[in-house]
Amino acid sequence: MTQPYKCLSYGGGVQSSALLLAACHNDLPDRMRPDVAIFADTQWEPVAVTDHVRFMTEYAEKYGIEVVTITKGSIRSNRGAMDIPLFTRDDAGDIGMTKRQCTDDYKIKPIRQELRKRLGYKPKQRLKDHIGMWIGISTDEAQRMKPSRETNTVHRYPLIELGWNRESCKRYIEKHDLPLPMKSSCIGCPYHSNRYFLDMKRERPEEWNDVVAFDKEVRESFVFSKLDGKPYVHRSCKPLDEVYLQEDQIELFGEECSGYCEA
Repeated sequence: MTQPYKCLSYGGGVQSSALLLAACHNDLPDRMRPDVAIFADTQWEPVAVTDHVRFMTEYAEKYGIEVVTITKGSIRSNRGAMDIPLFTRDDAGDIGMTKRQCTDDYKIKPIRQELRKRLGYKPKQRLKDHIGMWIGISTDEAQRMKPSRETNTVHRYPLIELGWNRESCKRYIEKHDLPLPMKSSCIGCPYHSNRYFLDMKRERPEEWNDVVAFDKEVRESFVFSKLDGKPYVHRSCKPLDEVYLQEDQIELFGEECSGYCEA
């Protein structure tokens, strides 16, 4: 049996950056090295994330690892907004949520299409090669591990095999004197915490204003006219610029949270 084509799914956050860095320095189990690392860009990532991806692309190249950025297009569009899991409130006050399709449509499928192209397959041609997909999930989020839905693809979780949690990943990055990346996720992701939105409002006002504008746009968009309720970015189902984000609370603890934040 031929060896599977090995792809590192690179998200640009702490865990996947530690995974890519460990591949560069041959610190993964069995001295694993990917054939390619792929970053699927939704075109709505924080500037700091895209800057870090660019930095790691150049860094990995020095160690013979190709990092390629691909994109389906901007998720900050009418079409993309339909894939985002927005909160909804109907006339009776009941809160719901739209279907989440963003990960599949803007991450998983584009990566799959890129791999098919690299392996020389035409559209709809049956895949005969085997793919090993490396995913940067650490021990503190092991519940996110799932088998692949594709029969020719096997998921592997090197950070789990190493016993690394998020803090281990951060220490490994710091050990190599590299900058710590911020959390990688779309600017307007409805799963963001109040703290994340507050930090954005204070430290990245251009991104904050963009999300506030997007939040208003989705309620005016014709594509959501058939929903039972009005869509919102924030879980309170209030306009984002009217949400109380605890701005007046005294900070008693540091920003990090012992390894349980998302990547």
